[in-house]
Amino acid sequence: MLTSRERLTRLFTGREIDRIPIWLLAPYHRVDYYADIYHLPCYRPIIEYIDKYCDTFDRRNFYTGFCYSASPQIVRTRETRRENGNLIESESVRCKDFTLTRSISSGRDGTRVKYFVEDIDDLQRILELPYQPAEPEAGAYADEQAELGHRGLMMIDIGDPLQPLYHLMSAENFSIFSLTEYDKILEFTDEMYRRVRELYKFLLERNIGEVFFIVGAEFAGPPLVSPAKFSEMSARYVKGIVDLIREYGKWSIVHYHGNLARVLDGMKAIGADGLHTIEAPPIGDCTITKAREALGKEMILIGNIQYDDLVRREPEEIEAMVQSAVEEGKSGRFILSPTAGPYEQEISEQQVGNYLAFIEAGIKYGRL
Repeated sequence: MLTSRERLTRLFTGREIDRIPIWLLAPYHRVDYYADIYHLPCYRPIIEYIDKYCDTFDRRNFYTGFCYSASPQIVRTRETRRENGNLIESESVRCKDFTLTRSISSGRDGTRVKYFVEDIDDLQRILELPYQPAEPEAGAYADEQAELGHRGLMMIDIGDPLQPLYHLMSAENFSIFSLTEYDKILEFTDEMYRRVRELYKFLLERNIGEVFFIVGAEFAGPPLVSPAKFSEMSARYVKGIVDLIREYGKWSIVHYHGNLARVLDGMKAIGADGLHTIEAPPIGDCTITKAREALGKEMILIGNIQYDDLVRREPEEIEAMVQSAVEEGKSGRFILSPTAGPYEQEISEQQVGNYLAFIEAGIKYGRL
């Protein structure tokens, strides 16, 4: 039997493996966007199964500044206050006489959200802020890699040019501006690409990261953006990042939730080593089989059991879903995975049982 590290390495390099890898998205070390499952009692039965059966990408991110600028002249502050029966949580970005604020007000007047960018011209003002390349402190990386050991591979998640843009504004404005202010959007993402590529190179030159999880492409697809714009808004940038990663002998996985079918040509042009997650109807519009037909046997497809099904279904239903996904996935390189990671601090006994059923079914049907 292969170790998880051996199994994943052999999968990425196209060699034979003993069974399909099983990845629950749970990192080995703590990360801010998932529950710290190794220290939460309700996850203990799942942890025992992960350590015995699963394959881990130990995902982590780093502080990358504001829009990939770590200039000390850009000051970020947070504030929480109560006003007229409402709780207001705000974050401000200041540099000299320029200020952007994002806030969430909840309480007596309902929930109201104000985004950093509500005027498209604020994007140009952001580009005029001082730029200093982000150089993350990764001193613990070597120790954490040693601690992970045979359990899997180290994964880095620092985004792509669309990720900062999308989070600056509402989804509605993001979609509208892609129609009405397209040139200004591309001017911004061109600069974000220059910056984030510099960040990837900083990490790669220091041998930080074995697999890179690239998040952001999904924002340039339907229903937010016309599929006709996917290549220009996303694929050309992500391909550049993927090619750079490959130059250093590392691997890449592009993350994409939602309606994938109409951007498969763009995904093929990107040419990443893997794609997560292929969501079938009714949540998405693309089966594993359809993705395989478009992307070929060499790309690692990763998916695709919905997290909500792990919460609500019965174990026998989870087993049937896993069997179906694995049968489709076996047509090429494949990793069995949920569509989302464990983010809740407390989960039910039913969900625990479904996770265990998921893993057991992956072992049962994933033998090669």
